[in-house]
Amino acid sequence: MKKFRKRINIENATNFKLEYYEGGNELKNKEFNSYKAMEQFHSRQTDFMYLDFHRYAFVNGKWHRFLKLRSPFIFQEELDYVNKTFAEKSDSKILQKYIVEEN
Repeated sequence: MKKFRKRINIENATNFKLEYYEGGNELKNKEFNSYKAMEQFHSRQTDFMYLDFHRYAFVNGKWHRFLKLRSPFIFQEELDYVNKTFAEKSDSKILQKYIVEEN
């Protein structure tokens, strides 16, 4: 018999973590007490040499990676982007590619 997996609810998160690159090739992370605080930090950083990489929520004693969607409806292009985002590894070659694409 198939065992049901418990659904992760973002409202139960006690902390949030943002991984980002700022200026160089060093991956930094910062923890926040609320999602709103993390989004405020993110919105203030867009003026600098800043690239957000991953977002995590601490739910039931474990960090879970998540992605903020632009819309409740997901089309194939966005689904491809989500799959690509969760499959990527964090290394400097990918960062170099993003910096070149932004310029």
